[in-house]
Amino acid sequence: MDFREVKSARAGEVPLTLKQVDSIYWLGRYTERVLTTLKLFMNVYDSQLDSHFDYARYCSDLDIYNGFTSIEDFCQRYAFDKTYASSIISSMNRSYDNAIMLRETIGSDALSYIELALRRMEDAQYSETPVLVFQEVIDCIMAFKGQVFDSITDHNVRHILLSGLTLERLDMYLRLDMNEDKVAFECRRLTHSIERTDINCDRLALSKVCGELCERSDFLDNADKMVLLQLIDSLFIKIDIAA
Repeated sequence: MDFREVKSARAGEVPLTLKQVDSIYWLGRYTERVLTTLKLFMNVYDSQLDSHFDYARYCSDLDIYNGFTSIEDFCQRYAFDKTYASSIISSMNRSYDNAIMLRETIGSDALSYIELALRRMEDAQYSETPVLVFQEVIDCIMAFKGQVFDSITDHNVRHILLSGLTLERLDMYLRLDMNEDKVAFECRRLTHSIERTDINCDRLALSKVCGELCERSDFLDNADKMVLLQLIDSLFIKIDIAA
């Protein structure tokens, strides 16, 4: 990528490099990945001894490696194994790494919530009540989101972050058949966010995301779901900043 600095057309806003845009986008994605995953995972972890949760299908749906030997092994390693790239703790670490790079952009208060979420995620592994600590991680991430949208005035930073959050939520919803009634709403919110940034993405794919795919009554009953997944994952493959 060309990491040139491009000035925003709006007075008083800090110019963003493509590297910063990439970090803001992935901060949004990894943070939402932890949030959405934990909300689902808490029930699985809490009832793992008598759970009929199909972790093999779960891994297949998310297209992640399944090297687990049991539901107990899945719950421990998927949550806490830092050597497993798709674990929750690995996503939390990547969120923190991006937040550190953006300290001056998002502010120290927002960064502190991400750092606290990471520390509590690490603590959960050794807690007698890990599910309660998972809820604290969720609370920290929700506080981070509130801090970002309450204190950051730069429209690019705010909406790029929201684009990453929404895209990840859509990806998880579609893969795991969660909240299907909210998919069309999230598609429109993604479009709304991207259109309010100064970044250039695949506009044809964007128009299809919020186009006829989400308007039909039989949406998500057929292969359109996979088409939509491919479209949303292609939106930011080539990020550029509008001059």
